[in-house]
Amino acid sequence: MPNLEEIYHRLEANKKRRKEINKMFRDELTHSARYKEITEEMQTLREEKKGIEQQVRSAQTESQELEDIKMEIQTDQELLADMTLNMYVKNETVEIKDEYDQTWYPVFKVNFKKSN
Repeated sequence: MPNLEEIYHRLEANKKRRKEINKMFRDELTHSARYKEITEEMQTLREEKKGIEQQVRSAQTESQELEDIKMEIQTDQELLADMTLNMYVKNETVEIKDEYDQTWYPVFKVNFKKSN
């Protein structure tokens, strides 16, 4: 069975290869005149879309409420994650029943962070 470092090195090698292949694709796309034309047109449309969205948001009184709700959702998600982890560490059952009587279980994800 491979150890953590072997898996990590294999993962990094695959990421590096993926990056090289994606760079080759991007280089090929930069030589396509039609691709450049479409990209510029998309950028123009994106800016126009953003302007229209800003006009509509400025005319709405609910825009501040929307920002408040976004912050509240983010805070509740962090609180839910913290409480779930604490319950898991204490070997307590961690599950949630929603309004449709469906049971939800947590999914944990492990990430590694480079030390300085």
